[in-house]
Amino acid sequence: MLEQVVCPYACPGSPQRALALHRKVERPQHNRVVKKRSGRDNRRQLLPVLAHTIEHRNLAAMSAPPPARQPDLSLRRAHAGDETFLLELRRATMTEHLLRAGEPVDEATHRARLLDRYDDAQVICVDGAPAGLLKAFRNDAGWFVEQLQIAPAFQRRGIGEQVLRVVLRAAVAESVPVALHVFKDNPAKRLYDRLGFEIVGADDRQFHMRVAARTPADTEAERMSDKD
Repeated sequence: MLEQVVCPYACPGSPQRALALHRKVERPQHNRVVKKRSGRDNRRQLLPVLAHTIEHRNLAAMSAPPPARQPDLSLRRAHAGDETFLLELRRATMTEHLLRAGEPVDEATHRARLLDRYDDAQVICVDGAPAGLLKAFRNDAGWFVEQLQIAPAFQRRGIGEQVLRVVLRAAVAESVPVALHVFKDNPAKRLYDRLGFEIVGADDRQFHMRVAARTPADTEAERMSDKD
């Protein structure tokens, strides 16, 4: 199960530790190249330049705002007390797509879809606050992402991508595929395309997408290839 992957961060009150969400922060390296000159005049001219540069950098460092802190992302198992939040989340993120697809959007239908496989539901937390829902489970065919919903206030921050990568890493560890369904007009399909999901089928309303099974050796080879 996904909950077996240990995460260094967890929402307050979580009954267990949640999935790992890894972030790699790369800081740009700034190299200043100074053109060499010859003789004593060169040294005399270079010293004021260096002094001015050091002073300028010190002033810039003092006036520059501190770097933005990356939010802490974590997953925890959903419990009964989350139903109100998750129901509002479903209305806010799914109603538009359901209406276009001709699907019912009444309260009973929303609640039934929320409670389906509720044991597999995990609340996505940002700095400890509920921000979304991941409902994914392992079956004989591999991993299936049934629902991924991010609250509008937290969208366009890369949260959905980070959460999906957790599932993808779990699938790689077991060398199994990951599948999901997405409404044909849902912009989330662009994210799935970017993460390597491919259309393997469709019905009147949805695309059926899948990432083929990969082994840890496959992903390591891809990583090394990207460096070449």
